[in-house]
Amino acid sequence: MTLNHADSSHPISLNTAALLTGRSVRTWQRCIAEGQIPRLPDNRQQAAGALIPFEAVRPWIGRQDWLQEEVDLLVQADQGVAHAQAEIGAWFALAALQQAPQSLHSPSGGGGDIIPAFHFLSQAAEQGEADAMHWLGLLYLAGFGEGDGHALALMWIARAAAHGHVIAKVQLEGLLPGGEAVQG
Repeated sequence: MTLNHADSSHPISLNTAALLTGRSVRTWQRCIAEGQIPRLPDNRQQAAGALIPFEAVRPWIGRQDWLQEEVDLLVQADQGVAHAQAEIGAWFALAALQQAPQSLHSPSGGGGDIIPAFHFLSQAAEQGEADAMHWLGLLYLAGFGEGDGHALALMWIARAAAHGHVIAKVQLEGLLPGGEAVQG
């Protein structure tokens, strides 16, 4: 695969490459070492030790038709920008939920979209993104994830409501005696 200079404008970490493709970080490191893909200069001090162009990863991702805005958002999410993590996580969550009837009982569920969904949504939720918390609640409610899905769904929806998420507040009102409004 030959990549031109413009392809380096969308660098992602090896961890994100592994997350999106299901290939290990070690496999991506080997591809760099063998010269199959270029290693980009890393000014971010990533734990995985390298950045690679998104274009090198694209052939290994199930969906090929990424829009430029989506790639830009993925790069921001990879850099730890909470709102970008929430948005890209929601995108993967929606894809997983749409695929749920066919793949809910498969190991990865959601055709491979569930793992990046949980990853990015969890990172955003840790930074206080209410929308990410709500999406996590929806995923657990749909049967994705480990543990007691209903309890975890309730926890995440309650946390989203406590952080001011309007839809989560309405959902909790229906669960409370007398339909009391949730303050937040």
